[in-house]
Amino acid sequence: MEHKYLGYYDVVVVGGGTAGIPAAIKAARGAAKTLLIEREGCLGGMMSTGIPVLGTLDRQLNKVVGGIVDEISNELKEDNLSFGDLRCPMHNSITVMSPWWYRIVATRKCVEAGVEVVYNASLLEVRVNSGKVCALSFLAGNFIYDVDLQVVIDATGDATVAYLAGADYEMGQPEMLEGLVAQQAKNETRYDIGHSKKGKVQPVSLTFSLGGVDTETFMQYLKDHPETYKSPAGYGMHYDTEYLFNSPAIYVTCFGEFIEEARKNGDFDIPRDRVIFATQPNKNEYVINATRVVDVDPTDPIEMGKATNELTRQVAMLTRFFRKYCPGFKDCFLANVAQFTGARESRRIIGKKMVTKANIDALEIPEDCIAMGGYNCDVHLSGVGLYFQPIERGVGVPYGAMVPQNIDGLLVTGRAISVDSYALAVLRVMGPCLALGEAAGAAAALAVKQNISVADVDVKELQDVLVKGGAIVRL
Repeated sequence: MEHKYLGYYDVVVVGGGTAGIPAAIKAARGAAKTLLIEREGCLGGMMSTGIPVLGTLDRQLNKVVGGIVDEISNELKEDNLSFGDLRCPMHNSITVMSPWWYRIVATRKCVEAGVEVVYNASLLEVRVNSGKVCALSFLAGNFIYDVDLQVVIDATGDATVAYLAGADYEMGQPEMLEGLVAQQAKNETRYDIGHSKKGKVQPVSLTFSLGGVDTETFMQYLKDHPETYKSPAGYGMHYDTEYLFNSPAIYVTCFGEFIEEARKNGDFDIPRDRVIFATQPNKNEYVINATRVVDVDPTDPIEMGKATNELTRQVAMLTRFFRKYCPGFKDCFLANVAQFTGARESRRIIGKKMVTKANIDALEIPEDCIAMGGYNCDVHLSGVGLYFQPIERGVGVPYGAMVPQNIDGLLVTGRAISVDSYALAVLRVMGPCLALGEAAGAAAALAVKQNISVADVDVKELQDVLVKGGAIVRL
């Protein structure tokens, strides 16, 4: 296959999803010549599925994520395409934006910043010289493109760049989480909680949207049947009527009773005990988070292919389930299916610093904090349930969590940063990943400008750049 030399770039961002978009925009705004390569035919990642951004506000309603995501959300609010940051008693906050318009505005901002984008690109090789990443190759169309670079940002979610470069990493849930799950399960009165297996990652899912919902009938059922959205006893968090019936958008988990009925009738075989809905800006449309395949290695394309086949079947089953059993959904239709299967966790690098359960429990915001998150501890298990516990205030991520311990010229952002499995369950959602992406882009631009290692970036200077752009690094 023919090779083409694409040239030299100050910064190459691999992955144009939740973390990759703000990383590329921030790097380019910092005067770095920036290339963004994306495996899909569009930018957006999970942000383009309609799933709400979680964790931009913490449980005390402190604003903990800002910057580029606020630029986009505020622009969309002008056309009623975003609801902005809303309080949620279960998820602390939700930020709902039109996935289509998010993609459009985010792409425009990349172009305006000067980011060069290559779509439908598959990373092939990462070249390392004397312990520093210096070049990479990717496949796009009929060509293999070779690129020289100073800094590469891994925003793949799977730490693919880091893996190919030889960075140290870990993957999976240790027995520590099993003990926490067992403790929560003692308090359960209704919902079955499965157990994670050592080394296994959380289940993968495929989200989809249903249009044509009779929202009035749906909401009336919630009002008449509060038991449908009652939380399992072990959660310690519960929906309230002010949120459900007065918020302009909701993210609600319910309809366990209909799943039980459908399962008895042979109409439901998915390992979920409830379904999750999120209001969309399109009238009478909801995004659904309810499919699940367990024990899948997201770095194995064969396993992911089989999982995607099964998840596609589950989308059809769920659509029929809603029509047959759920109030307000009799005439609903399948409006959209996400363009890829989503993974909740994958490889995590071993960084110069690591965020651990102890840091989360202490609600730490370190001096070298470069991004924050305001979500709860949320672990999807191998059974049908969750380990879901509140985190009372926003927590911070130190810069070293993005810097691999043994490879230079590389920053890892998004959910693949250096965290233990408990901290991952708090920081894996889109809010903190957006903040981490912006921080990585700013750090890469500083390293290029000063011709220094990414490990030597002055964190105080980095914090100043981020705060000036509206990002949040302290409360």
